[in-house]
Amino acid sequence: MKTDVLAFEVTSDSMNDGTRSSFESGDKLIVSPFSISDFRNSIGNDLNSFWVIEMKKGVLVRQIVEYVNDTIKCHSLSSSGQYPDTFIEIENITKMYRVMQLQRKPIRYGE
Repeated sequence: MKTDVLAFEVTSDSMNDGTRSSFESGDKLIVSPFSISDFRNSIGNDLNSFWVIEMKKGVLVRQIVEYVNDTIKCHSLSSSGQYPDTFIEIENITKMYRVMQLQRKPIRYGE
């Protein structure tokens, strides 16, 4: 059985709260694609997991903390207040990817 795996690079600080569970700019997220129907069927058992969410107007990395009436509540880990929780209707999502693994950016000494 073939499983597609992709990687996305984090480019913002929206998922960085200074803890070990943060995603920092430059980190790579290893993800597995989900069909929207598979997502709808499984998200109730998988709340608080991390997802890459593709929409027509951009791509987000967020923790999904709630799913009600075909709307997801997306949470950012940053405590800066710059990235408040948002609600996204499933019909506005073009692709979903579940974060399976985090690859930290390399440490560069002397920069």
